[in-house]
Amino acid sequence: MAGRLALVFVFACAAPVRAGGVLEASAQATVGDRVVLRLDVRNGGERPLSAVTPEVVYDGRSERGETLSDLAAGARHSWTFDLPRPAEPGTIPAVIHVRYTGGDGRQAALPVVATVSTPGLLPVPEVRATLTSSPVTRFARAVLLLENPLPAPVHGRVVVVLPDGLTIEPESQPAEVAAEGRSEVPLVVQNRGEPPGVPVPVFALFEYEQSGRRHLAVASASADVVGGSSPLPPLAVGGGALGVALALLAVAWRRAARRAALDRHPAS
Repeated sequence: MAGRLALVFVFACAAPVRAGGVLEASAQATVGDRVVLRLDVRNGGERPLSAVTPEVVYDGRSERGETLSDLAAGARHSWTFDLPRPAEPGTIPAVIHVRYTGGDGRQAALPVVATVSTPGLLPVPEVRATLTSSPVTRFARAVLLLENPLPAPVHGRVVVVLPDGLTIEPESQPAEVAAEGRSEVPLVVQNRGEPPGVPVPVFALFEYEQSGRRHLAVASASADVVGGSSPLPPLAVGGGALGVALALLAVAWRRAARRAALDRHPAS
């Protein structure tokens, strides 16, 4: 029987992600022979939104949904993406940026993170991730706390997912958590265009391999924007760099899995 995962990664995993009190979004993945990813959005503002377009980065590939020309105040809309089942067992992210134009003509993008898990019980406990962030002025300081319940150290990579108005360098970095230990990963986010007065979602993904299975810990925080943007040059290219970072994670995991298989079954 096909396994099923219906998980929306938002603040406390209990409510839709919201961008500045205007756009709300949630995502759900169902895993069978294929992966069906459903994205639901709602215009929570008082003015219509236009050119609403979702882009999905998943397992080293990118796919764009059909553009919705107009989303009236209070209206809802859904997209469904047909994606391949993960090639290896475990959990991987589906990162979505919902791009739109607000009633004031400003272009924005709301990030959403869903998880895709192959069926089967996890062989070991998961690393736990918690993200905290200071208010956003020209910069914001965030800390990703990783807690490892295993009796062995865990090595992996951290990827940060941000709205288009924020950037970070690097978007992907290695991280290690000691056996039965904790590790703090400091993150410095630069404001490149988010206006003050609105909270924005920030996500941090920690992907690692354990017992021949891919593991994923996702943490999120809502950061209040209280200051103006930085005049410094941009530090990274948002969605494009994110796609590269996630593709590199997939390649690195496959290489690690092949090395592990060779260690278990050396050539005679």
